[in-house]
Amino acid sequence: MRQSMMIFTQWPGVLHLLAKAGLANLFNRCLPSQSHIGLQVWSDETGGAFTSSRRVALICGLVVVAFAFQAVGPVATLTQPARAATVDLHVGFLESVDSLNPFRGLNDPSYELYGMIYDYLYSLDQDGNLVPNLATDAHADAYGANWTYTIRQGVNWSDGTPFTAADVNFTFNYNIQNFFQLWANEPYVNRIVQCAAKTRPYCGAVQTGPWQVTVYFDRPFVPGKAVFIPIIQQAQWSGIAASTAQYKYDNPNPIGTGPFVADANIYNEWLNSQPLLVHKNPNYHPVGNHTGPSKIDNIYFQQYNDESTLVAAVKAGTIDLAKLTPAGYGALAGSPNVGRQEGLISTQYWNEIGISQYDATSLKLNPARFDINVRRALAKATNKDYILNTIYQGKGVRGDSLMSPITPQWWYDPSNDPTPWQYGGSANLTFDVAAANDLLNRSGYTTWTGGSFGSGFREATNTITLTNVQTNLYPNGTTKTVPAGTILSFTMDVRQEFIQEQDTATYLKLAWSKVGVQVTIQVKLESALSADVYGGAVEMYIWYWSGDPDPNYLMSIQSAYTLDGWSDNYYDNSTYNWYYVNMLAAFNVTQREALVKAGLKVQYESAVYMIYIYPYGEWAYRTDHFTGWGDWNAHPYRQMDAFWGANPLFLELQGIAGQVGDHRPTKPVILGTFPIKTFVNTSQSFTGTSSDADANQTLTWTWNWGDGSQTLDSTPSSATSDSTNHTWKAPGYYNISLNVYDGQLGNSSDLYEVIVLNSTATGHVNGTVNDAKTTAPITDAVVFASGGFQASTDSTGAYSLRLPAGTYSLLAIAPLYLPGVKTGVTVTVGVTTTANFLLNRAVGWITGTVTSTAGGPIANVGILAVSPGYTNSTHTDPNGHYNVTVAIGVYNVTAQGWPGYTNSTVKNITVGLGAAVKQDFQLEPTTTTGTGLSSLIFIGIGAAVIIAVVAVVAFLLVRRRKQQETQEKIDIPKKQ
Repeated sequence: MRQSMMIFTQWPGVLHLLAKAGLANLFNRCLPSQSHIGLQVWSDETGGAFTSSRRVALICGLVVVAFAFQAVGPVATLTQPARAATVDLHVGFLESVDSLNPFRGLNDPSYELYGMIYDYLYSLDQDGNLVPNLATDAHADAYGANWTYTIRQGVNWSDGTPFTAADVNFTFNYNIQNFFQLWANEPYVNRIVQCAAKTRPYCGAVQTGPWQVTVYFDRPFVPGKAVFIPIIQQAQWSGIAASTAQYKYDNPNPIGTGPFVADANIYNEWLNSQPLLVHKNPNYHPVGNHTGPSKIDNIYFQQYNDESTLVAAVKAGTIDLAKLTPAGYGALAGSPNVGRQEGLISTQYWNEIGISQYDATSLKLNPARFDINVRRALAKATNKDYILNTIYQGKGVRGDSLMSPITPQWWYDPSNDPTPWQYGGSANLTFDVAAANDLLNRSGYTTWTGGSFGSGFREATNTITLTNVQTNLYPNGTTKTVPAGTILSFTMDVRQEFIQEQDTATYLKLAWSKVGVQVTIQVKLESALSADVYGGAVEMYIWYWSGDPDPNYLMSIQSAYTLDGWSDNYYDNSTYNWYYVNMLAAFNVTQREALVKAGLKVQYESAVYMIYIYPYGEWAYRTDHFTGWGDWNAHPYRQMDAFWGANPLFLELQGIAGQVGDHRPTKPVILGTFPIKTFVNTSQSFTGTSSDADANQTLTWTWNWGDGSQTLDSTPSSATSDSTNHTWKAPGYYNISLNVYDGQLGNSSDLYEVIVLNSTATGHVNGTVNDAKTTAPITDAVVFASGGFQASTDSTGAYSLRLPAGTYSLLAIAPLYLPGVKTGVTVTVGVTTTANFLLNRAVGWITGTVTSTAGGPIANVGILAVSPGYTNSTHTDPNGHYNVTVAIGVYNVTAQGWPGYTNSTVKNITVGLGAAVKQDFQLEPTTTTGTGLSSLIFIGIGAAVIIAVVAVVAFLLVRRRKQQETQEKIDIPKKQ
């Protein structure tokens, strides 16, 4: 190793640069153990240890490319039999998965994820019928109050341990231990008799047999099968306190029995706002008519803050299934290979204007919110038809009561209420501005801040006394006053994520001003809105609810039984409560229907919720990727929204086979020594590299920036890289990633960290990067500055680095060039320093012909040139010829003849500077067609990591947008 030691000591500037970047320990890993003495020249500035194999490959590559380090020892390879390509489903949302913990999540995508990972006792088939899941049978006793569940045998948790009846027993008792601390599933379990364990068996849940659990309710309980709480593992949750589960526990390792298993890295994916990955449970148990596991291998859940980007992803094929707004749905009309459906949502989804009834002496909220006449007047002043037809483009049904018309058995339609119920008359809350003004006049709000009717806003002329006001503190009614001079002025929170809700709020601000009511709109992220609403910090809000088809859940959220953490408007009406608990006990279907609709009528007339729309679900999906989507209006519980476990959609979808010989793109790599540093409001350039051995495909590159935004680009499969720019608006730490998709198969990069600074004490280093031989500019070269800064060159070869004041070492690298180094470059605040580079070429070729042993050339054979940390690829032309450009190094080259031919691999092909190495292949025809790619698994990398470092740098730096220009600069040898 003496030669290599001598080379390194001749370049102290480079060693200094690597040491300043904290790479000395990493470099030691790249060298055989005997050579560590040669690094003493820069040991005084050694940084911390690095563990990322990606960075090991990158830095080793930089060093060896720069100094033509000679490789030692071959790389051992193992060829595996061909296998079927995996089936990946990519799902896009506009809401986030706000928690991996099924006790903490609020958003619908969270519950869709829970329905993948966790099972329920019963699930729903595509028509909403209850079917056995973890319970194979359930029946109530003669009185109807105590339910006994027979638990399925032979099921395992995702960690491999057996699922037992004890887990079900534990789940019920865990959920009822303290509703003030653990209220997530209260709507399903609030009627279970609570008690200490020692007083059982007549309360809570009791394991009454090896595979039986009995649950004791405080009254006859009709929806005993529709208790949709995820069954959790006792071993995981028994040591987690109730308050911790509800408020603190992130659940980094979700363990379930569901049709899919959480990826081992899902917690980091969630923390870094990356797509969440779940894998098929290959041993999934029968559910309803389904007797086997899903036909989908992996599902990726991804949030998009920008709907235009989500729409573009569907068009490009990087997203297979998306939940959209009407605008996004319309934008996909006529798109090739895109199917769409719209209709009422299986989850009963509705949007409401909520008016808080939260009562606490410390609050400074407007007391007029307690006045039912004010609320009814606002309801009368709201034109729901306008909101539906104009803001929501007619995509929905005008809203009214807590149950949606998707379940007509339970829906209360006030417009079709011909006779008053025996429990009271009907309040007409249909749109009528004159009637709204008249009601406010009769209720004592006759004074206007502008001095005359219609001028300014209304206020209470005298003190108004409100009697029998029922709040969370006074369920039996109390007296409230609206002091004289109280202006009808209210704050309203709306979600930042949904533009139509913001537009609705803007409309209400104008519409309600016509009856003298002032609204101050506060646009907030859903998490902030939730904190305001449940904390009693806002008077009004626009939000939503969704639930299962049984009226228990959605009626419970307006009952007194969920005031301890679930009800968002804190409505508590004794008449409504009576209807709620009695409909739970009504096994007679006709009687139950009457009780449900009477309760919905009371809630509607209270106007604490103005449910203004049942919006349509707007869905789009790729018809060229999957079959089996079905008709979601005829069978609404097949919709992607149906989150009660074992959704038939995800058990029946079938991937469409890829093109013949379809290869997965190589794992993309983002260029640079990370973490990269940049500044706020400064465009930062990035390049990602990947290659695909297939001809005539389109690669879609999806950049995820860690701030909720994405960039999409499409290139031909012959492209091996993509360059783009991004600007961050706020300082912080951002994790970026890149996905490459070829229309059939995809691959995703690791996470890469970018540090965004907020600094004005900076100067610039400007310069050019040119070819040393021709002086032609080198486009898309990258110039690194020590400390984690980088910039790319433009079409003229120019670059510009903005840097804090100080002294820097610079490294310039470009596709298929040796790097250039400059040290001691000083940056002064407000001053521009010049640093130009001339780079020498470092390239070779592997070329040859692929023929059949039966005679004749073979076209479209995938050629993969591989060395540790690097893969480049191409395919043969109609004459069987191929030519792949590589950096100098040692390669294993594989001709992938699938389907129809065997694969062939030649190892340890050495490519020198400017050399063309010929390697022909003869492939044997096969009698059977294979089902996938051959995988190259590298072992014994050790010291041989050094072999491929030249290739690593070349691979990382090949740029898509100037690929043709780069090839023109290189004397590519003629095909043999």
